[in-house]
Amino acid sequence: MRLRTLTSLLCALTLCGYFSGARAATLSFGGVITQSTFDGTGPASNNVSLNNIADGETYSVTLDFAGVIAGPGSYDLSGASLSFDVPSAPATETSFGSIHLTIIDSAGFDQFSLLACLTTGTDCSVGNELTANFEIPDTLFNAQDVAATGLDQPHPLDLLEDDSVTDIHGSITSYSGPGSVVPEPGTVSLLCTGIGILALAKCRWLRR
Repeated sequence: MRLRTLTSLLCALTLCGYFSGARAATLSFGGVITQSTFDGTGPASNNVSLNNIADGETYSVTLDFAGVIAGPGSYDLSGASLSFDVPSAPATETSFGSIHLTIIDSAGFDQFSLLACLTTGTDCSVGNELTANFEIPDTLFNAQDVAATGLDQPHPLDLLEDDSVTDIHGSITSYSGPGSVVPEPGTVSLLCTGIGILALAKCRWLRR
């Protein structure tokens, strides 16, 4: 009986350790490049890999964040991990500091507006930022690989660099939501503490 209790405790602690290190959530979207430096903007100097991008190539934007985004609202995600990737170029941009996401419920659709400021260049307001605007049916918020409709045409995605000298546009046609919520470390720690106390109390009761 004591062996079974010890085994259960070890399994619970192992599970707690797994969830404690788990990533909270990921949200991503993508499409194709519709304007590159080959169209007369740039050339990019702060991130020269952007000069490899050509019109028609597929890109993705991935946002890894802690906490919970369950639907409409305004979210300050500064400090989260945001990446813009064009694998076929190859080109990547990850130097983002301030990140803000706004989601509005409008007639059965969730409308997303993302503003992410680059840490390179003079200032975000001068033209060192990534913006994205799109919508999906609100019932598909947590779904994977669903169709998205770009807003703010003709540039639903706009990546401005080098104080707006470099200007890359893209369509937005796909979206993957955060899916099920993963417990945050603080919540998991409380859960694991409770499990440990209950297991210890049971062990003491069995020794009587």
